[in-house]
Amino acid sequence: MWREKLRIRKSNQIQALHPSTKFLIVCLFSACSLILGSIKMNGYALLIIPWFLIVPLLCAASGIFMKFCKAFAKVLLVATMIFLTQSFLVRSDVVAWSGGVLKIYEKGLQTGIFISFTILNIAGIFTWMFQTTRNKEISRALEDSGMHHKAAYVFMSTLQMIQVMGQNSKTIMNAQRARGVETEGGIFVRAKAFFPSLVPLILGSIIGAEERALTLESKGFDVNGKKTHMFELEPSGYEKLAASIAVAATAAVLIGRILVWVL
Repeated sequence: MWREKLRIRKSNQIQALHPSTKFLIVCLFSACSLILGSIKMNGYALLIIPWFLIVPLLCAASGIFMKFCKAFAKVLLVATMIFLTQSFLVRSDVVAWSGGVLKIYEKGLQTGIFISFTILNIAGIFTWMFQTTRNKEISRALEDSGMHHKAAYVFMSTLQMIQVMGQNSKTIMNAQRARGVETEGGIFVRAKAFFPSLVPLILGSIIGAEERALTLESKGFDVNGKKTHMFELEPSGYEKLAASIAVAATAAVLIGRILVWVL
C-alpha cells in the first residue's frame, strides 16, 4: 500500500543538516571547549572566550540569530551570576581589582571565566541544535540509529515536558489574572499568586499523561512489529562537508593543545 511520506524542507542548508550530523558538531564543539579551557595563560583560560563567538556566528549563518538570542538570554543570566559569584567570593592572596569594599580576587576571576564561558559554549551549541531541529526530527533520527521507539518517545517527552508545563503555567496565570488575582508586583505578591497555581498545573500534567497514554494505545504503540512512519528525514547533502570541517577543527585544537603541553 502506497503512503505519502511527509518531509520537512528547509531553505537554509545548515538548518537542513541531518540531526546526527548536528549532534556530532555539538559533541566536537563541546570537546574543543573543554580542551581550550585546559590551556591557561597566566592562570586564565582566555581561549574559550573567542571560541564562544563561533556560536552566534553559526546561528546567524543558520538564520536563527534572533531566536537564539531570545532562547539564550536565561543561560547568559545564569552564567553572569556564576561569574560574579566566583569573582567576588573566591578569595586568594592576589587582588585583581578593588573598588571600596568590593574586591575581585585573581583566583576567583580565573575560576569565573572558566566556568561561565564553559557553560556559555556548551549551552550555546546545544541551543543552536534545538533551535534548528524539530523534536520529531530528533525522534526519527534516534529511531533510525537503532534506538527502541519507546526509549525515543520517553526521551522526546522529557524534552517537551518543560516547554509544555511552561505553556500550561502561563495559561493558568492568565486565568488567575482574568479573575482579578494580583500576579504582578513584589516577590511576595508573585509567590502568593504562583503557589496556588501549582495544584492545577500538576493535576493537568497527570491528566495529560493519561490522555497521551490512551492516544498511544489507540495507535498501536505497544504492538510488536514493524512501525509505519509518516515522516521521513531527508539529508541536505552537506553532511559530509559539515562533519569534515568539525573533525578538522577538533583535530587542529587537539594538536595545538599537545604542542602547548610539549613545548
